[in-house]
Amino acid sequence: MWWLPDSVAEQEEGYRRVWQNLRQVTEVEDGRHDTVHWRSHAGKFAICCVRVPVSAVAPEIADVRRALRSLPFVRLHPDRFLHVAIQELGFLSDAPEHRDEFALDRLEEFIAMAERPVCDFAPFEMMFGGVNSFTDAAFLDVHDDGWLSRIHRRLRDFAIVPVDAHYPYLPTLTVAHYVDTSPIGRLPAILSEWRDTTFGACTVGHVDIVLLRPNEAYPPLEIAHSFELGLGRNPAEIALRPA
Repeated sequence: MWWLPDSVAEQEEGYRRVWQNLRQVTEVEDGRHDTVHWRSHAGKFAICCVRVPVSAVAPEIADVRRALRSLPFVRLHPDRFLHVAIQELGFLSDAPEHRDEFALDRLEEFIAMAERPVCDFAPFEMMFGGVNSFTDAAFLDVHDDGWLSRIHRRLRDFAIVPVDAHYPYLPTLTVAHYVDTSPIGRLPAILSEWRDTTFGACTVGHVDIVLLRPNEAYPPLEIAHSFELGLGRNPAEIALRPA
């Protein structure tokens, strides 16, 4: 329909603007997610995402990592942490007090409400590349014909905590964060070698809710629930009872 936004065009324009901005700024910023606030929570952080096997971006990702490792302000993401975020949900808590905290029954309610809308989406292909970078993190562009953006828009209807609407959703496969405010140096020149590189692809058949322990920088992605794409009207199966 002509009046609906073109997810693919918006996504490609978003990547172009991010890359253009990187070529104009003079500093990178600290982009670590594991801040003091993050580590202050006892409960795990829940996020809806697509997990990505390193085989989907190999072998080229090894060269990118090797180049980034030479920069003092870079912290690389390990293989097990590779994922494309769709919607952050917040921190599990036995007694929620803050806007980014919620109880287990609220997560179960979210799963039940989201099950049918998410499973109505058919499996799709997702390609990665080229390399790009915000001022605080390096990532690979994601080419998925706009499906992750469509799933994101559906999940916003059931968001557990208020959604930050300041920044439009842009799917990314983050490969590194920057750990300090530092002169940008040769970062754009280094990444430009892979700006037009296609790294690989994978088929997205599941969208997962994963839990992250806040006392680790890169904890294992613990699957709390998995939405199987293409199932349509199947009821939710909620088996999660995290410690």
